[in-house]
Amino acid sequence: MADREGTVPAPEQGGSRTVRHAVIAMIVIGLGAFTVVGAGTVLAAESIAKRTALAEAARSAQLMGNVIFKPAMPGVMRGDSVAQARLDEAVRARESWAGVVRVKVWNRQGEVLYSNEHRAIGMSFPLNDDVRKTIDQQASWADLSDLSDEENITEPHGDSRLVEVYVPLDLASGERLALEVYSTDDRVATARSELMRTLVPFSVLALLLLLVTQLPVSVQLLRRVSQADAERSRLLRNALTASERERRAIARDLHDGVVQDLAGAGYALAAVRADLPPGTPEPAGGMLDRVSEVLRGAVGSLRTLMVDIYPPDLTEDGLPQAVELLAERLRREGLAVTTTVDVRAALGPDLTAAAYRCTRECVTNIVKHAEAEHAWIDVTGGPDRLLVVVADDGKGPGTALGTTGHLGLQLIRDTASELGGEVTVAERADGGTEVRAVLPVRR
Repeated sequence: MADREGTVPAPEQGGSRTVRHAVIAMIVIGLGAFTVVGAGTVLAAESIAKRTALAEAARSAQLMGNVIFKPAMPGVMRGDSVAQARLDEAVRARESWAGVVRVKVWNRQGEVLYSNEHRAIGMSFPLNDDVRKTIDQQASWADLSDLSDEENITEPHGDSRLVEVYVPLDLASGERLALEVYSTDDRVATARSELMRTLVPFSVLALLLLLVTQLPVSVQLLRRVSQADAERSRLLRNALTASERERRAIARDLHDGVVQDLAGAGYALAAVRADLPPGTPEPAGGMLDRVSEVLRGAVGSLRTLMVDIYPPDLTEDGLPQAVELLAERLRREGLAVTTTVDVRAALGPDLTAAAYRCTRECVTNIVKHAEAEHAWIDVTGGPDRLLVVVADDGKGPGTALGTTGHLGLQLIRDTASELGGEVTVAERADGGTEVRAVLPVRR
């Protein structure tokens, strides 16, 4: 009898492969996390640097407006050249150490009251929303700009971006003006560089430290899980081996004991029936015939039970014989059975056993539930898949297999799913039930 325990990969090999794949996955995930954290940190640094630099520029412009421009603007508005010269000198001083590029003072009518670019003084422009909001709402704000607005067409500027700030100037006379200050974005660049030097390395190093500290623990846990899985597989193999051994012993005891005794009793009854003297009353002969029939039925049932407990040979060469034994069980129940076994691929013990179990479960259901007259068993296999089809012309799947709690059907479905296949139950076009199992053939 062929070995039917199947082939199972060595636990050490499977476990080491699992751990290796898990470690590779962790490293890939870590690299992805580095990329995401690095990109996120750069974007955060950009945003923080911009907000910080703009807030500092707004505070600096407000301080310059309150300390320098608010006292000097009444004189500048009266045409005092000395006051304007003092403003020019103060602005030039801030050009060197504060990066101030352009300064304007606006009134509510859109007139430039002061500019360090003297050509713009006295010019009027349609009042833009920024100046209007600063004067009407006493709002200070800052943003990045490039001097491309209409009122800046007289300004020489390059392609670099500038920090644009608007702050309100409340004069002693009660009039409110708007101070517009353009400065270089050195503050933004400096803040960005500082954050890049501190925030990005810190974030990446923290993530790297976390990965380095967690990797050994994770590997150890994976090894333990792998070892536990290997131990569970070993115990399962041992249990299956013990089960096969017990099944074989029970089948052998039935075959060598009860079946032989009942068969011998049947032969003895036949001999007694043949040796009855002429004139023996018919009831006695009929009784012997009925007992002989009961014994033959018992022997057939025991042989069926032996096949169910321990089928003969589930190698590929023995599969047709095993299927034929199942078909013989149906024939003893009075069904006409057609069998086809045509397998043209190397199936392996697991796939062969799955095909047999599926066929056996379907045959059992036909016997118990179908009330059929005909049955068809087809087991065909090619290079890519194995197809098992068991059909009957009985009452249909609603009574034969249709209940959700049908354990046998669920077992063969689970077995097929573990092998990557599927089992479907449908009604035949001519009535009855068709169970179709499709199992992939692994090369």
